[in-house]
Amino acid sequence: MLPVIVVTSVVVVSQLQRKRKTASNKKVYVGRKPDPSICEHPDGIDLSHHNIAYDWSKVDAQFVYVRATMGCHIKDKRYNVHRKAAQRHNIPIGAYHFLNASTSAEDQFLAFASMVRPEHIQLRPMLDVEESNYWNAPKGFSDNDAKKLIREWCDLCKKEYGVAPIIYITEKLYQRYNMDSGFSDCKWWVANYNNIEDYEKKCVIPFTIHQYSDNKYVEGFYDKIDCNRFAKGKSVHDIVLEISKKEL
Repeated sequence: MLPVIVVTSVVVVSQLQRKRKTASNKKVYVGRKPDPSICEHPDGIDLSHHNIAYDWSKVDAQFVYVRATMGCHIKDKRYNVHRKAAQRHNIPIGAYHFLNASTSAEDQFLAFASMVRPEHIQLRPMLDVEESNYWNAPKGFSDNDAKKLIREWCDLCKKEYGVAPIIYITEKLYQRYNMDSGFSDCKWWVANYNNIEDYEKKCVIPFTIHQYSDNKYVEGFYDKIDCNRFAKGKSVHDIVLEISKKEL
C-alpha cells in the first residue's frame, strides 16, 4: 500500500504546482485610473475587448453597447464580461456586429445571433458599417453590393429580434451607398468628431445617436473610450426592444 500512497501524493503535489503556475501566469491588467475632473459624462458608451473597466459602479451612462461579433468567425472575448457587468449595474444593454464584406449576411448574422440572446439585451442590435468593413471584399464588390449586404443583415435581425437594427455609419458612407432609401425601418447612429454646433440640423442623416468622440476618458474605465449622445428629443426609449419597454 505504501507505493500507492507515495504515487498519489506525487500526483496531488504535481496538480497543485500546475494550478499555482497557471495562477501566477494569469495576466492582470494594471492601468492608471483617470482623474475624475477630466472624465466625460456621455449619454452612452460602446465597448469592445479593447476596453477595461476598473469600477462599473462609477460608470455614468444611460446605455452601453458591447461588440459581440466581427464577420462570421470573430467573437469578442469581453462581450459577456461587459454585458454582465452592465446588467449588474442596471444599465440598459445593446450588442453590435462589425460587418465584413468577405462573407454572406446570413453567415454573419448566425454568428451574431449565436452570441446575443434576445433576453440578454434591452436595446435593439446595432450594425457597425465602416470603411474597413470592405478591406477583404471579393473582387468586383460594388457599393450596391454593400447596400444589399446591409439590407440582408437588417432583415435577418428584424426576423430574429422583432426590430431592425440601429446602423452605425458616417455621413460619407450613408451618401455613398444611398442609404436614404430602403431603410425606413432602421434607426441611425452617426459618427462625427468635428464638434459641429447644431449638428442635428446640418447632418444629412436623421440620427438618433451621435458618436462625438472615440478618445475620451469616462470614469470607471482605464483608457479612453467611445462617447455618444442622443439627438435632441431622443432617449433610450427610442432604441429599446419591444420586449423590454415595460422594464425600462
